[in-house]
Amino acid sequence: ELTAEPVVSGVTTKKATVAWSTNRTSDSKIAYGTASGDYLDEEVGNSSHVTNHQLVITNLAPGTNYYYVTKWTDEDGNLGVSDEMTFATEPAPAASEVSAVNISLDSVILQFTSIGASKAKVVYGKSTDFGGVKEMGISSLKSTYSVQLTGLVDGTKYYYRIDLLDSEGAEYPGDTYSFETLPRPKISGVKLQQVKGTASGTVLVTWSTNTPVSSIATYYPSANPSAAQDNIDVKLITAHRALISGLLPNTSYSLVVKGRDKVGNEAVGELQLFTTATDTRAPSIANLKVEPVIQGVGEEAVAQLVVSWDTDEMSTSQVTYGEGSAGSLSSKTQLDSNKTYNHLVVIPNLSPSKVYHLKALSLDPANNEAASIDRVVITPKETKSALNLVVNNLSQAFGFLGGMAGEK
Repeated sequence: ELTAEPVVSGVTTKKATVAWSTNRTSDSKIAYGTASGDYLDEEVGNSSHVTNHQLVITNLAPGTNYYYVTKWTDEDGNLGVSDEMTFATEPAPAASEVSAVNISLDSVILQFTSIGASKAKVVYGKSTDFGGVKEMGISSLKSTYSVQLTGLVDGTKYYYRIDLLDSEGAEYPGDTYSFETLPRPKISGVKLQQVKGTASGTVLVTWSTNTPVSSIATYYPSANPSAAQDNIDVKLITAHRALISGLLPNTSYSLVVKGRDKVGNEAVGELQLFTTATDTRAPSIANLKVEPVIQGVGEEAVAQLVVSWDTDEMSTSQVTYGEGSAGSLSSKTQLDSNKTYNHLVVIPNLSPSKVYHLKALSLDPANNEAASIDRVVITPKETKSALNLVVNNLSQAFGFLGGMAGEK
């Protein structure tokens, strides 16, 4: 008879230990299966006669409910059988929350969460045949791990799997995942096109990249690298365009296009050499304004014209003018050779209440001259002195005084 009911201990994914006691020495057997009352033909047993029985059931399936009975036969041939009991094996370890992060040109970090495993084996390769292996010891408690793979080939698709081993050394293959290393940025198809009809030397640069990167065009006069400038667009794209203006005419330039991808990998194109065209275009004049001003009073009054305008390129300032609404422009202001976009010239010492016409003139660095349209303007009337105003007012108010003075 039983003196201690069967107790299960040491349950793993693959095995379990069952112990019980009897009042007489007897052998030990266990019948078990995955359905109640339906046991496997092969039993676990030990022919040694003992009162304290212990058997280990092996080759079990992970995460499975088992039903069993213990059996014993004493030396007189008396057979004993326990009531049916049950136990469940530990579930097979599995990787979850698997991801590939920090993907670069030649490396990646694989992350996963596991429970119930004692070791992880990461297999990886350019096909599902894998080929690369990286192992690491882990805890059976639920934890998250990271493993870095290095020495990878840029722009290549890799397959990987997280295989876990339990405490018995049994290996459980995981699902197959994939990632692709970043392509090494490359620049191709650089084209330069000079833009005609612009205020200064202008070049349109276009190029392509195999992966999204920023757009950087570095350019400088070939004879003066220290004057290098950058045209930058931080947007990550594959079709690039840079409009470079303000170039010196008839000058040799060097240009290099570059760019960086989202993790900072840089692509650098080949050196491009080009020469800007000769500047034959005159500046464009706009916003011409003329402000008449009177200075002084009475006979000493003189007029002046304040002339202002804008140009679309740096250029000089001068005004040519003449009397009347048409005809020759026989006079010119002194040339202001300081080149600017915003111009201001004063024409002094003009007669009040007189018609003048004028044109604004601007010369760019290549001596292309621009002339505005002919503008007609009338200078203001002179202002009478205070004494004259008093006398005139009195004369108008008391005109009879003059008559009275004549009678005397």
